[in-house]
Amino acid sequence: MAVRKTYLHLPVKVLAYVAIMAALGNALAILSIDLVPLSGSQVALDLSHLATFLSAIPGGPIVGLFTGALVGIYPALAFGYIHGSLGIVGLTLIAGKGITGITCGALQRRLKRPLLSVTAGYVPECLFTIAIFVWVVPAVGIMPVSVAWTVVLFIVAKAWIEILFMGFVMESVFLSRGIVHMLRIIFPQWDYTPLSEL
Repeated sequence: MAVRKTYLHLPVKVLAYVAIMAALGNALAILSIDLVPLSGSQVALDLSHLATFLSAIPGGPIVGLFTGALVGIYPALAFGYIHGSLGIVGLTLIAGKGITGITCGALQRRLKRPLLSVTAGYVPECLFTIAIFVWVVPAVGIMPVSVAWTVVLFIVAKAWIEILFMGFVMESVFLSRGIVHMLRIIFPQWDYTPLSEL
């Protein structure tokens, strides 16, 4: 039986998985951002990347890019308009989360360990976030540079704690032979051996 592919040359089951993970990521964003605000309106707990990593690790960089970008929709709206004051600049979260997805997916193929791929995969988004807050946010008059630096340092510190937590969660999730087997059905090209089998 031939595998049905879409115009993106991705099997339909992969696109369905991306859609499910995008929905999960936005649901996690709604729950974590709305239920656990940390300080003011620009900083809140955001666990939406769990879905990005659940896609990027087995699916690779393209699947990670699409899932990450789709997962960024609610955080972009929340920090741009609903809770925050970033406005249109908040939409850069979509790009940032997509960058993490593509980077994590690419690194997983080389590093083979979820914890390493997750933590190293966040570095480009971290730098992107700092650049947005240091150059773009003050340039469009949202906040002065000194305030932007304070906010972004708090955001990045909080994000690294979340990323480390999510890295350990991913390492734990992918210890399960059942989960790995299920994901190999969706992503047959995935070359991964759980630590429990090494």
